[in-house]
Amino acid sequence: MSSKSILNNHLDFDNKINELIRQGLVLVSGGLPNKPIGISENEKGIFLEALLLRSCAYWESFMENEIVYLINLKPDKFKRHLGLPLNTRLNIKLIRAILYSDSYKDYHDLEHYRNYLKKIIDDSNNPFPDITGQRIKKISFTYKMRNYLSHYSDFSKKKLLEAYINDYGYQRFLEPGSFLLKNKGDNFEKLVHNFLLISVSIKRSLGVR
Repeated sequence: MSSKSILNNHLDFDNKINELIRQGLVLVSGGLPNKPIGISENEKGIFLEALLLRSCAYWESFMENEIVYLINLKPDKFKRHLGLPLNTRLNIKLIRAILYSDSYKDYHDLEHYRNYLKKIIDDSNNPFPDITGQRIKKISFTYKMRNYLSHYSDFSKKKLLEAYINDYGYQRFLEPGSFLLKNKGDNFEKLVHNFLLISVSIKRSLGVR
């Protein structure tokens, strides 16, 4: 059951991410179909920001499901971590309730939670150690951008500026839309495509086809 659920989780996520990339590149190259005169660069940037936010939402939903399915494949490590008797009968619904019902968990942040996931997912079914630091770093950058777009706070702006400097060598702050439009939308495509590459890495580690 879980193996099939994992495959379906990936197929659904991959299709959604590919569609977001397609929409973004169509937007950058030709505007919107219902606006034949085209749209301004500022409007394009705003639309790309919305697509980036949607990609983060898809990633969070994907990760929430994936972790539950991976635990369900071999739940003994999860039981030991929680101090449950090994003969405790768990299922997907119960695992989900244990993980997510008491408070919000941001397991999408692999930089922060990868070590914790080692404690609850059996080693033989844990694909996260195989994800490269470069992929995780790019997720971290994407979420700094996401946090700024969600809050527009001075703190989130400072963190995003630091990421611009450290990751891209930019010396001044750019609004996310302007950044995503750079290189004919290449910045947008690479950030969103990174989610897809991680999905592929996870499938490869698990041997899911």
